[in-house]
Amino acid sequence: MNTIVFVEDDAEVGALIAAYLAKHDMQVTVEPRGDRAEETILRENPDLVLLDIMLPGKDGMTICRDLRAKWHPDRLFF
Repeated sequence: MNTIVFVEDDAEVGALIAAYLAKHDMQVTVEPRGDRAEETILRENPDLVLLDIMLPGKDGMTICRDLRAKWHPDRLFF
């Protein structure tokens, strides 16, 4: 099963996307806060990270930049 961490502060959007992905045999963890996203990503070690740009606590671009130094620096970020 593929694992995904979806960082999204809108609860309705997070639940909708997570439900859709779960129907396609993907395990989704939704993290609503940017300041907790990095910890969640490192703990879950997902196959894919979906990042919202505007988040409470820490924006998606900063999370992406910080993760590049710590978490699978050989992986591509889009």
